[in-house]
Amino acid sequence: MNGKLNILTPKEFEGKIKELTKAKSPIKMIDTVLLICEQNNLEVETAASLISSKMKHVMESEAIKGKMITPKTAKLPL
Repeated sequence: MNGKLNILTPKEFEGKIKELTKAKSPIKMIDTVLLICEQNNLEVETAASLISSKMKHVMESEAIKGKMITPKTAKLPL
C-alpha cells in the first residue's frame, strides 16, 4: 500500500480486506484489518465503523475457531 487510504465506503474497505486476506492467505481477517490500519495510520475504531455486521460475524467465527475468544452461550441460571 502507498500510505494513503482513499476509501469512501464500507463496501470498498471490506473489498480491500478481502483482497488482502486472499493475497496473504492464510492470514485472518482481523489481522488484515490491523495491517491495513497500521499501514495507513488509521485508528482501529474508525476501521471498525467501516466493517459490516456480516464481516464482523466472520471475524468472530475465526476468533472462536482459533480459540482467541470463547463462544457466546446462553445458560439458564439453574
